[in-house]
Amino acid sequence: MRRTAMRRTAMRRTAMRRRMAVALLVVLGVLAGNGAGAQTTTTSSTTSSSTTSSSTTTSSSTTSSTLVTTTTSTSTTSTTVVNPCTGQPCTVQPPQATLSGSGGEATLLLTRSCWRSPTPTAQGLVTACLLATLAPDIPVGLVVRRGETLTLRFAIGMAPTEVRLRRFPDGEPTTALTPANPTVFVNDLPVGVYLISFATKWNQGDASYVLKVDVRAPATASEPRVLALTG
Repeated sequence: MRRTAMRRTAMRRTAMRRRMAVALLVVLGVLAGNGAGAQTTTTSSTTSSSTTSSSTTTSSSTTSSTLVTTTTSTSTTSTTVVNPCTGQPCTVQPPQATLSGSGGEATLLLTRSCWRSPTPTAQGLVTACLLATLAPDIPVGLVVRRGETLTLRFAIGMAPTEVRLRRFPDGEPTTALTPANPTVFVNDLPVGVYLISFATKWNQGDASYVLKVDVRAPATASEPRVLALTG
């Protein structure tokens, strides 16, 4: 009987050990399950962070693309110059100018200009500038009378946007004339011989013309009129 009791005790211990082993396995399984859940959460957080980073990169790319578009638009705007010849005649060079009065008509000398080409190139509309030096002994081109009406005419079918008359030497004030083609004005220059300049502005640029005139006193009833000789 003693042996039987010992066997029963051994069997109970074995069963208890088995139960403890099973319980340990369950605990380990639970722990393993909790560990897997924590890893999944970490992965999810990493993925979320990665997604946020990707979104930021996309936003930066969009901003960069917008800047590129703006730059292109600005470049296009800067190179796309408004054609000054749209709807009106244009010339390769500034138009020829003449001044006429009781003493006849004279062609003015072009001394300075910056003129945009009517034909665009790959770089846009080209502006050519000119600066001429006059000889000191330039001859008189026209005899005019003080107080008479003079006519400034340009060989082009359009009018300048600005015309200013100036008498040399340098330092003399300029007189704004009504811009038209022809530009008509009353000669109020004092009697004398000197150069006069007409500074003009156009849609294509600007041009300055000069002429040496001999301004004489107004003609009297008994004084013969100065006639221009034409060949």
